Amino acid sequence: MRILVANPNATEAITDACLALARAAASPGTELAGWTNRQGPPIIDSFYSDYMAGRPLARAVVDIRPLPDAVVLAGFGNYGTAAVKEILDVPVIAMAEAAMAFAMPFCHRFAIVTTSPRMIPYTQDLVTFLGFDAHCAGVRAVSMPPPDPSQPGHERVLDQLAEEVGRVTETGADLVILGGALLSPYAGALRARTPVPVIEPVACAVQMAEAVVRLDLRQSKLRKFAPPPRRLAEYG
Repeated sequence: MRILVANPNATEAITDACLALARAAASPGTELAGWTNRQGPPIIDSFYSDYMAGRPLARAVVDIRPLPDAVVLAGFGNYGTAAVKEILDVPVIAMAEAAMAFAMPFCHRFAIVTTSPRMIPYTQDLVTFLGFDAHCAGVRAVSMPPPDPSQPGHERVLDQLAEEVGRVTETGADLVILGGALLSPYAGALRARTPVPVIEPVACAVQMAEAVVRLDLRQSKLRKFAPPPRRLAEYG
């Protein structure tokens, strides 16, 4: 089984971090390949950057060869996920939808900690768009961490994460999702600091991708994710 881990932004260090997490979560025999959206923004930190990531992402992944058995979109956002599902016949799993789906059997309500205060409304909209609004107790934020947890600032971010996880229980949440690829590498250290279950989305997406390949499932092409009615070249 071959899974493509596609980073919607242009930062190779984030691709490498996500690929390391994916390899740690993958089953024996699963081959993982990383891909970076070099025509996208350096990071997804706004609605604008989301839209700037979506077009080059969709245009590039359709031409990737050899075609993988599944694609994991390794960013906690939208950035044209539905468009990628339209144009590919292999299963496409975005890590945000995978993380929220994995949370459902294990909590009453979950909370999300995202990468900056300005991303709170973005993440709230994403939760609603994906249909998990009734199950989300709230979204909180820490300051943007460095791409590499070995760099200065790692402990500061970890302290902030632990503090925010402590606060989310006051909102009725009993599980936390790390809402961003930049936060995913902190999951292991954070779990050692709190009894609250912490979900790391890259691992969820990889495990879901493996499962759907084995079950021979993929996005339905009957309605929402039907191929575009024109040739892709006609869209510019």
